[in-house]
Amino acid sequence: MINEDSLNFLADFLQQHSESNKLSTDHVLGFMSGLLACSEFYGESEIASYIAGADEAMFTTLMNASKERDAMNNLLDSVTEAQVAQKHILGTLYTHAEDAQAPSMALQNWCTGYLAAYMLNQEVWQQDFNFLLNVDKQQAKPKEDGQLFIDNFQASLNLLATFAMWDKALAEHTDPTTLSGGFTSLFAGLDESLVSIASMALMLEDEKLALLEEEG
Repeated sequence: MINEDSLNFLADFLQQHSESNKLSTDHVLGFMSGLLACSEFYGESEIASYIAGADEAMFTTLMNASKERDAMNNLLDSVTEAQVAQKHILGTLYTHAEDAQAPSMALQNWCTGYLAAYMLNQEVWQQDFNFLLNVDKQQAKPKEDGQLFIDNFQASLNLLATFAMWDKALAEHTDPTTLSGGFTSLFAGLDESLVSIASMALMLEDEKLALLEEEG
């Protein structure tokens, strides 16, 4: 699913820069996934900025013709294709034992990256939530599909934060043993929810394009 050559090349690139040595390819994949799981995609400059941080030379490399830029865009294409195909990204990238009781560090980093992208997209998502709620009102659906999606989205964000800060979540949980014991179920639920979120983003993007064409 993910271009392994590009992933390894980007990993080497990250390791060569001291300012980004705390950033892993899992962070980057999570960030890409979070950006794409939104009806408005900002573009490769946001990804380059996330990777480079304050390193201007690194940012310039990623924004101009280079093997590093090719690797970044190849990974972006891989994630895009996976989300369009409604593939379960977490289940593919972060397999675990049946009796696992905690997320791997790689998964924690992926969740951290996804949350960073959500923060960037937060205003857009709020607009989309309002759109979905208006659709509920217009169609008067008894199940209020828009509200159900919003509730699921918020629950997914909470679970992403739980995985990203697992030690803190355990320390603050009233029954940490239950939390650990339920990890595999939580993982499966999150993986399924993220597929739904990405699919909704594609639908909302189509709706926005249709509205623009009508207005044009």
